[in-house]
Amino acid sequence: MKCPICDGVRLREVDKNGIHIDVCPECKGVWLDRGELDKLMSGIREVRQEYNEWHNEDSKRRDDRYEDDNRRSHDRDSSEYNKNKRKNKNPVLDMLSGLF
Repeated sequence: MKCPICDGVRLREVDKNGIHIDVCPECKGVWLDRGELDKLMSGIREVRQEYNEWHNEDSKRRDDRYEDDNRRSHDRDSSEYNKNKRKNKNPVLDMLSGLF
């Protein structure tokens, strides 16, 4: 078979996983026979489905790990939150408050 783009260049047949692919050595064009694309796509769908299942399980595991993480949630009104907080003392105001 000859390349439809390059004049007079014969296509080289390559067998990959039971699929016959015609490749032009000049332009590196790839041509598939009838049904070959369907074979390629079925293999890709199988791998994609396995990847999606793995990815969904992995992301769910990651989400579960952070679901109970409450280190950023503070109850700022609680007495324990304000217990160790130092108040700024102004000696001048303390002296004046003692006079009144």
